[in-house]
Amino acid sequence: MHNIIAVIILLCVVVFFRLYEPKTAQISTEIIVDTAAIVHEDSAHKSIPTERYAVNPNTASLDELLHAGFSKQQAFTLIKYRKAGGTFRYREDIAKLYTVSAADYAQLREYIDLPEKSAKSNTAKTNAQNTSYSSYEKSKNARPQYEKKAIVKQDLNTIDSAALVKIPLIGAFRAQKIVDARKKWGGFYSMAQLALLYSFDSAACANVATYCYIDTLHIRRVDLNTCSFKEIQNLPQSSYYVAKRIFDYKRIVGAIHNPSELLEHNIIEPEKFAVLRYYITAN
Repeated sequence: MHNIIAVIILLCVVVFFRLYEPKTAQISTEIIVDTAAIVHEDSAHKSIPTERYAVNPNTASLDELLHAGFSKQQAFTLIKYRKAGGTFRYREDIAKLYTVSAADYAQLREYIDLPEKSAKSNTAKTNAQNTSYSSYEKSKNARPQYEKKAIVKQDLNTIDSAALVKIPLIGAFRAQKIVDARKKWGGFYSMAQLALLYSFDSAACANVATYCYIDTLHIRRVDLNTCSFKEIQNLPQSSYYVAKRIFDYKRIVGAIHNPSELLEHNIIEPEKFAVLRYYITAN
């Protein structure tokens, strides 16, 4: 009797393991497979980098500039510079923007779709050397095929808008600023006055100086004895108080015979007179 019971128990144990062991193994295998898939999917999702691409700063939109790595302030400054007539020829030109530091340019450099000035200069130099050597081999008296065209400078006090627009970095906007200042002041006595005009940076001022000169004889002068209060007030280095002192002096002396009287009688400070002397006369 006891042997029969033992045999029945043994058979039950065998049947139990036969029924449940494979299923457990299958479930464990499915869990392992699913977990591995989740980990792989999560890793793949996290490994996707944010894509940046190079843009041309002369044509790129605000969104494209931001996507290339420019900050909002840098992008707005760049677009404002373009609207003022500015253009970018080389990558290094981006570093001239006051909102782009040296560190910023180092990060943006690879995402600017423009040639490098240094690389282009080296290529041009190599080509020039090769051309020169080839010409020398053909004839010792051979002259270069192309000669650099000499710049014909024009007087900043007489140059017209059409010629101003042709100067690099001087578009229609900046050309109009020069014409307006010349009309208000009567002319320019120094290239340094360009820096006082809106949107004129050092590069724009340097380009004007390259293509223009200044003849102070073409400055329109105002007669101290016949001019209006407003005409004196609008002159460079002048102001309401300078004009008032001059008119007060005229009421006392009746007429001014020489502009130097204003300096001799301390009507105008020496540093102001050094500029105003180009714009005033006494007939």
